[in-house]
Amino acid sequence: MNFLFYNKEMKKIIFVLTLSFLSVFAFAQKQKITIFCSVDFNGNVNYNTQDYATRNTKLSNILDQTLPDSIKTKVLVDPKKLYHFKYGNETLLWLAQHDWKIVSSLGGNNGNNTWLLSREISVDAPTRALFMKKLENIEIKK
Repeated sequence: MNFLFYNKEMKKIIFVLTLSFLSVFAFAQKQKITIFCSVDFNGNVNYNTQDYATRNTKLSNILDQTLPDSIKTKVLVDPKKLYHFKYGNETLLWLAQHDWKIVSSLGGNNGNNTWLLSREISVDAPTRALFMKKLENIEIKK
């Protein structure tokens, strides 16, 4: 009788350990890319990261240069143009429903705010490696 009880308990333990191992392995395979954009008080989305201090136009749109096309078409969307939004809060609400998070709010003249947003995108390891390679190859050559 003890032997049967031992077998059933061992099967449960082995099953739980196997599931735990598989879930940890699956979770470890997920890679993420974090991207940023800004939204002004009129709802204009800006994915442009131009270096305004040095006027370096080579860095004018890093996301366009580094993200794969399949991600660009899904992520680099301008909801103001698509849905004819008039105000920043409409654009912010739409972006929030599409996994964008407000990181910071910058106050401007006459209450004209600008918001900085970020978004994490889950990708596989080869896609992230290609993104990093492209990002690291964007450099200012003297």
